[in-house]
Amino acid sequence: MGHILSNGSYVWSKLYSLREFSIHDWREGSEQYKFIEKCLASADRQKQPWLIFVAHRVLGYSSNSWYGLEGSFEEPMGRESLQKLWQKYKVDIAFYGHVHNYERICPIYQNQCVNSEKSRYSGTVNGTIHVVVGGGGSHLSDFTTIDTVWSIYKDLDFGFVKMTAFNRSSLLFEYKRSSDGEVYDSFTISRDLCMMVVNPPRLLPN
Repeated sequence: MGHILSNGSYVWSKLYSLREFSIHDWREGSEQYKFIEKCLASADRQKQPWLIFVAHRVLGYSSNSWYGLEGSFEEPMGRESLQKLWQKYKVDIAFYGHVHNYERICPIYQNQCVNSEKSRYSGTVNGTIHVVVGGGGSHLSDFTTIDTVWSIYKDLDFGFVKMTAFNRSSLLFEYKRSSDGEVYDSFTISRDLCMMVVNPPRLLPN
């Protein structure tokens, strides 16, 4: 199947996953920031074409109520420092816990959606898809009443995610509720490896 590295990164035959320790300083110039970039840069996209970022706290985007009250919709200084790395190394998906609900964000860069597609991504996505999957137990966390335009799907229920990398060019993502095991949100990514060349993001008009 592959092997696990003790520094917090995981390598499988088709998948490279970086588990980031979000209780430490991740700002640019910090030791952890350097560690994150080193791990992202070491991924061989010919061998592990799917690049996944994982953190406990939400370093990307969340419509959770307390983040809404703070006006940041993230942990302090989360994406401000890390988004340039996600974009530079073309991270496909970023997963977070901590917030006890489910939410999927559009492919995004600098607070703007960079792809108008919502469920069938093809070719160059141009941004990282952020997903909060915190409904595994404990109490549920309410969403803000503020309209977060980058949010594609929200669910205030217990659930889990199943992700299947069929091969080097096709990936299926599914969110299922624990109560019935049915799929309530899903998307696919299809692309050729030649599309992994870093391209500047194309921001969608507001």
